[in-house]
Amino acid sequence: MNFLSYKIGNGESISIWFDPWWHHSCLASSVSSPIITQSGLHHRDTLDVLIRNGAWSLPTANSRSHHLDPLLLSWLENFEYPSLHSGPDLLLWNDIDIKRIKTWHIWDSIRFRAERVPWYQGVWHKLRVNRYAHHQWIACHGRLHTLARLHRFGLVETQQCFLCICGRETETHILLQCSYSNWVLRSLMSSFHIIIQGESWNNFIRYLIELQDTTKSILALCVAQIFCYHIWRERNARAHGMGIFGPKKLLQGIKKDFVARLVSSTWFSKIIDSRPDLVHCTRL
Repeated sequence: MNFLSYKIGNGESISIWFDPWWHHSCLASSVSSPIITQSGLHHRDTLDVLIRNGAWSLPTANSRSHHLDPLLLSWLENFEYPSLHSGPDLLLWNDIDIKRIKTWHIWDSIRFRAERVPWYQGVWHKLRVNRYAHHQWIACHGRLHTLARLHRFGLVETQQCFLCICGRETETHILLQCSYSNWVLRSLMSSFHIIIQGESWNNFIRYLIELQDTTKSILALCVAQIFCYHIWRERNARAHGMGIFGPKKLLQGIKKDFVARLVSSTWFSKIIDSRPDLVHCTRL
C-alpha cells in the first residue's frame, strides 16, 4: 500500500471506501463498516460524489448517531485534501502510471537491496542457462547440501565424499579438490590454457571473471557453470544409488551441453567470425 497512490481526476473510477486513496489506506474494511452508514453515503459510491465544481465537498455526519466512528471523525475533521486534476483518475505505483508498470518495477521496489557480490558476473553472464545459473548461484552462496553441511546440522553421520570416497565432502572439496571432479575440471580448462587456482569455488569464479580476454572469460565461465551442475548431479546420483558415471563419460556430457549452448547463442555466432583462435576452445 505504501507504493500505491492516486492522481485524482474526475473521481469516477475510485471507490470512496475500498480504494487506498486516503493516506494510503482504505476508509472501510467491509460494506457493513459503521463509517459508511454514519456518513450517509452508499458503499458503491465513488469519489465523484465528493467533488463539486472541481472542489472537495465532504458529507455531513449523521446527526442521529451519538457515537460516531473515530475514523469518520478523523476523516471529516482532519481531512487533508488530495490535489484534483482534470481528466481521468490514475493509479500510480511509486509515482509511475500503473499501466506502464512491469513486474520488475514492483520487484525492484519491494525487494531488499544489498551490494553486488564479486561473483555476480560469473553466474549471470551472456551464455548462462537459467537452470545451471540458479544451481551455481546456490553454490556461490555456500548453500549446497554437502555432507559436511548436513553433518553440522546433525542430519547425517558420515562426511565421506561420494565421488572420491576419501575426502570430507565440503563445497570446496567436491568442486575443486576431489580427485574425480578435479580431473574433469582440469580437462575442461586445459582447452582455454587456464590453470585451476583459488582456495574456494567463489575465488576460482572470480579468477575467471578477471581474465583479460573477455570473450575467453565468458566461455570459461559457461563451462564452469555447466561443470558445477553436472558434478552435483553425479554426486546426487551416487548418493541415491541411481547409477555411476565415470569421469570420462561425465566429461562428454558437459562438452555436449557446452556445444549445444554455443550453437544456440547469437552472441557467440557473431564473435566467432572475428575470433578464429577460439575455435579450438569450443571443441574442448
